[in-house]
Amino acid sequence: MSAAARAKLAQAKTRLDTLDLHPRPVRMRRVRLLSAPWLFRLPWFRRFDGYTMWNLILVRAPVTEASDDLVTHELCHVWQMQHHPLAMPLSYLYRGYRDNPNEVQARHADQSTRPRARFGLCDSCRHQRLVRTGRGSVFSMCLLARTDPSFPKYPRVPVTECRGHELRA
Repeated sequence: MSAAARAKLAQAKTRLDTLDLHPRPVRMRRVRLLSAPWLFRLPWFRRFDGYTMWNLILVRAPVTEASDDLVTHELCHVWQMQHHPLAMPLSYLYRGYRDNPNEVQARHADQSTRPRARFGLCDSCRHQRLVRTGRGSVFSMCLLARTDPSFPKYPRVPVTECRGHELRA
């Protein structure tokens, strides 16, 4: 396994270690991350960018280009299989893909562990409120705009200077 693959897996494990989804943390022994573009040309696999088979994670793109979110998502499946080695893969036969609890959990794992958006000064300001859309976009809203019209409700980011900035407690 390449150094890039080891680094991607280590970063994904660090993200998953912040979650409490299973009794034991994901075990990295024998976990492999490989690029297999040929697999994703097959009809069943065309809709996927990554696929996990127990301890083997296959990605469509070269490993260096695979997104951190994708690797985290797929490593979550490895973790699920470590705790439910038969039930997890079999669940796709009777529950399908989209609303399968394992998919829902893996999507939650990669979304909830994403590095926080960078909005400049707003990231440390007590007047900031993060607004998340249904499609996953995140916007920084300035609460000072409610009482003072000179402040924009959604400032241009990253904010480098602001007269209303107050450190978050």
